[in-house]
Amino acid sequence: MPHYNRAPITEALIDIRTEASQLRFEDLQALKRHLGDYPNEETRTLGEFRFQFGQEVQAASHQKPWALLFRNQGNNQVVQFRMDGITFSRLEPYETWERLSSEARRLWDIYRQAVGAQKIVRVAVRYINLFKLPGPSVEPEEYLNIFPQVSQKLPRELRDFGPFSMSLPMHQPDLEGILVINERNALQAEPDIVPIIVDFDLYVDNPPVSNEEELWAFFERLRERKNLYFEASITDKTRELIS
Repeated sequence: MPHYNRAPITEALIDIRTEASQLRFEDLQALKRHLGDYPNEETRTLGEFRFQFGQEVQAASHQKPWALLFRNQGNNQVVQFRMDGITFSRLEPYETWERLSSEARRLWDIYRQAVGAQKIVRVAVRYINLFKLPGPSVEPEEYLNIFPQVSQKLPRELRDFGPFSMSLPMHQPDLEGILVINERNALQAEPDIVPIIVDFDLYVDNPPVSNEEELWAFFERLRERKNLYFEASITDKTRELIS
């Protein structure tokens, strides 16, 4: 994939989900001592709702701690340690895949050394891009090869569409996974700029990996596939904007 000086990536993440186990929330708290470079901590909770049947039906709900989220001092790197795995995110400014995957691997090593070996049941990479297209209005086909299309049989003045959201799942037979292209318009924060979000979410359930080297080699394949779709989704006019 070409290097873009003005890469539109607002968030890139690597996710590893593990099989449900007998971990306790206290096991996650033990990770804190390894995260001096991530000083800002939050606890994430998971809601539970239970019915109890008897002479009277009773319902109760409560929140239980499920994950610890840590942010670095610059607030552009976030790691979430969950009862079922980890997610590492790099926010803008994005650097490189090598930096993203290297830090994700370091944090994954911290997690698995603390909680023990866990079976991996899902892996994912996700890249969220924000394209700032110039002009009070744009023709999508000038910048994007994948976009909502309205029939050309309608009069031009009836084909203009406003706020939109599109989700397009695409099977990846060789990876045995799914790549979802999510596309929508963002809130307009600048005059004469049309902001469009194009989000590539590629995940594989039960990935064919049996050791660490296979795991990270598989992530390389996911990254290459994401790049393939990214390049296929944009036009040369967009390349000029981000080069």
